[in-house]
Amino acid sequence: MADRNPTGNRTPTKILISLAFFCITFIATWLFEVLGTQPMVLIGFGSSLFVAGVAFVVQFLYDVEKRLDKMEEELERHSRVNEARIDEGFKKINAATKLFGLVEASALKTDAITQLVGNSVRIKPNPQLVFDLAQTEIQRLSEMLKTLGDSGDLTYDGEDRDWLLGLTKHVNHSLDAISTTLDVGGQDYFDGSLWQSDLGQRYLEAQRDAVRRNVRVRRIFILDRPELREDANFRRVVGMHDDIQIDVRALDPTLFPRQFIPPIFDFIIFDGSVSYQTSPSAPVTEPSRATIASTQLITNPSKVQRNIDRFNDLWKIATPII
Repeated sequence: MADRNPTGNRTPTKILISLAFFCITFIATWLFEVLGTQPMVLIGFGSSLFVAGVAFVVQFLYDVEKRLDKMEEELERHSRVNEARIDEGFKKINAATKLFGLVEASALKTDAITQLVGNSVRIKPNPQLVFDLAQTEIQRLSEMLKTLGDSGDLTYDGEDRDWLLGLTKHVNHSLDAISTTLDVGGQDYFDGSLWQSDLGQRYLEAQRDAVRRNVRVRRIFILDRPELREDANFRRVVGMHDDIQIDVRALDPTLFPRQFIPPIFDFIIFDGSVSYQTSPSAPVTEPSRATIASTQLITNPSKVQRNIDRFNDLWKIATPII
């Protein structure tokens, strides 16, 4: 309170200063009376009182001026702060308006984007582990969308299932796949590996739904051994595909023309615009058994077209399985 009302605390000082002026003036008039011949008591008292009043008023006006100057400085400071806050608020509004405009202009579903933002702000910083996980997933999704928007390639370390099932679920026209018969995952390819796994069963079911949507599904099995064509496990996998009306062909390695280099990894082309492919990696201790080292999602048109041409060339020389 002392800082807010300095004038009030100085009132006794003003009174003392005014009394001092009163005394000085009164003594001066008394000396004039002593030295002079005319009585000046009343005049001296009045003059002293007048001078004291003037001194008090002058001090009061001085303090008022100081307070006004201080108020002016405070108002100017508050004005600058408020102006900065208003500018910042308008910048946020402009950014939000621009962002909302981009959302409205996006080909993606607007409600899905707004739901993402709305659900993101619900994440609290406690517990910290959940908060950090959400932050990482948002960053990962942001980078993924940027890469897709730039027609870049996405790489996932290991075997991904979300891309595979998601693309199969939303494919509209065609699904062309090449499946190599490497020993992936430490088991015989046709007996306990992909097609007998949970992922394989879900993948087949998603392809069944795609066929029901009139999607053309074709698959080429590239056999690493010619005798696999008559293998009972291979025949069972082919039967799984026949049951859901997938057009299947097989290609023996001995039938590759000299101009063809057989692919050493699986790839799937969705709607002629996206290529999903995996890269195998054989452990040093067991080079005959391969694992999935990485999964790539290719959206670059020229790279996708190369896979389309590769599939079409191999489809011509592959033979139906009788």
